[in-house]
Amino acid sequence: MMPLALDTTRSRGVRRSFDLAFDGGLRLSVVVDDGTMTVTRDDTPTRPHDCRITADPVTFLLVSFKRAPMWKAIALGRMRAGGRKPWLATSLSKLVATP
Repeated sequence: MMPLALDTTRSRGVRRSFDLAFDGGLRLSVVVDDGTMTVTRDDTPTRPHDCRITADPVTFLLVSFKRAPMWKAIALGRMRAGGRKPWLATSLSKLVATP
């Protein structure tokens, strides 16, 4: 569903790769490439990820839909970013439109 909610205007010219690791074992690879988004469920990415986001799935959903503040999720240890460019974690929420 994430590719359908991609803001194509904001994502033009953007090339980023995210590794989403959720508590419980689910892992998603999210690649934003010049106005398109691909989400795959695999552990072997085709390219190195720029940023890894580890989160509780419910917390991730609430933060993504702006129903809970990101700072609170981070402070409580329910979301964290890592990888080569952890500062890109906040940009994912700016690229995906919310209802």
